[in-house]
Amino acid sequence: MPAEAGHYYFNHGISALFEMPTSDARRLLPSHLQPLEVQHDRSVLSVTSFDFYKGDGGVYQELVMAILVPPLIRPGETLPKAALYPFMVGTSTERGRQEGIDRWKLPHLMRDIEVEFEEGDGTLTAHVSAGSPICEFTVTAHEFAPSSILFHAFMTDEDGNFKSNLLMKGDGYSEHEFERGSLTLYEHEMTEGLTLDDISEVPFREQWMKDGVEIFHELEAI
Repeated sequence: MPAEAGHYYFNHGISALFEMPTSDARRLLPSHLQPLEVQHDRSVLSVTSFDFYKGDGGVYQELVMAILVPPLIRPGETLPKAALYPFMVGTSTERGRQEGIDRWKLPHLMRDIEVEFEEGDGTLTAHVSAGSPICEFTVTAHEFAPSSILFHAFMTDEDGNFKSNLLMKGDGYSEHEFERGSLTLYEHEMTEGLTLDDISEVPFREQWMKDGVEIFHELEAI
């Protein structure tokens, strides 16, 4: 494991994928990335929230809004499950925010958010706000099993374009496409650029990881 990797341990990490207009995705992506479409003119919005209890960023909660893009494939390298371009991140603490900005070049809402996790019978809902509501989204459980999943994460700033190998490892991981979850988005700085009325309210894929760690590997210029 490279010394430069960042480790962030969480109680819960939930993510869901929703159809969104490709026109929105293209406006939010840098020019060197293209959106993945699930059907003509419909791309993929990823909404993710974490409850971090220790690690390089300390104790905090996080909301990540991202767009699915093609991964960077090279001979001999492991094929990732998916690739993401986070276009807006919110954290509940300044320390968590600065960690994401300084080390990983991720665009952030520059004030604290509040994330309340509400666990029900086979469901977990994240209620997210910052002065006013940002979103509420729910994922539902299937079968949990230990898992290790590789993603590519792309970042862009004034210094150039970058990629990180993002590894998610957890004692319990559930993924399914039963379309039982839900999403409500509100007009907010974190949702700017999204045509809210044209984003699906039901996810086509739901992911829930318990007792896990998110590992960001050293940034690579691309």
